Amino acid sequence: MPKLGKISCISLVVILMLALGGSWWYSHTVWIPAGYVGVIYNARTGLQNKVYSPQAVFLGFFDQLYTYPTKLQAAIYTEDPNWGEERAADGIQITTNDSAITTFDVTVLYRVDPKDVFTVFQKFGPIPIEDIQSMHIRRAIREGASAIGNEYDVFQLLGPKRDEASQRLTAELQTRMTPKGITVIQAMLMTAYPSSDISQKITSRVNSYTQLEISKLEAQIAEITRQSSVVRGQAEAQARTLTASETQDKSVDMLKLDLEGQAIDKWTQAGGHLSPIIVKPGETIIVGGGNSIPMSVGGRK
Repeated sequence: MPKLGKISCISLVVILMLALGGSWWYSHTVWIPAGYVGVIYNARTGLQNKVYSPQAVFLGFFDQLYTYPTKLQAAIYTEDPNWGEERAADGIQITTNDSAITTFDVTVLYRVDPKDVFTVFQKFGPIPIEDIQSMHIRRAIREGASAIGNEYDVFQLLGPKRDEASQRLTAELQTRMTPKGITVIQAMLMTAYPSSDISQKITSRVNSYTQLEISKLEAQIAEITRQSSVVRGQAEAQARTLTASETQDKSVDMLKLDLEGQAIDKWTQAGGHLSPIIVKPGETIIVGGGNSIPMSVGGRK
């Protein structure tokens, strides 16, 4: 019995140790999620020379895991308090070359290439990617926006040049962030929030532009109307000329017919009638008492 009791105690101790060890191991194990890589920094020995892919990683004493997104991330800075990384007005102000200050929503797509993980750690130190995004990427956006703002006036930035400005901002951020290990894919200027005086100027310019376009359309309509009138006048003149020509030709023919009709009427009224005898060439017609009168037909007697 004593031996059984001793064995039971040892088993209980072993089980308890395994449970405590498993609990301690589990509490010091962290997961690197899919789409991320990680590095381990030890407060005593420094940064480990290894990049960890998505997996469970055990952290010893003084160890800290830092993860970086290899999948595409969206850093959103907006005036809408319901969106963005901060639940507050967080838009980016841009000063244009006409001294107008306008706030824009800005979205930046970025990622960290696995080969650049150590560069990111060296440049920003042992801080999480969320702090890098909220502080360092945001500051780079402000500086890049200030640089490109001098190339446009507010009307260009609010209208036809916004896409071009977004491409310029992308290039600026790539220049600033690539040496620090952050790969910027694209930066986009989104919704703008112009001040009231700028909005009034925009409305006035739009109205002026609209009136100018209306004037151009009216001028085009007037020119088309003029050309139509010219064509119509030419067509009418040509029609009158043709009508007059046809009338003149018809009048000459009618006059001839009238004259011939008048001659026939006059001959008939004078007792004339058509001869019932048809004279052929070379024939002799006997008239009256046998006197023959040779007829000249066709130039013969």
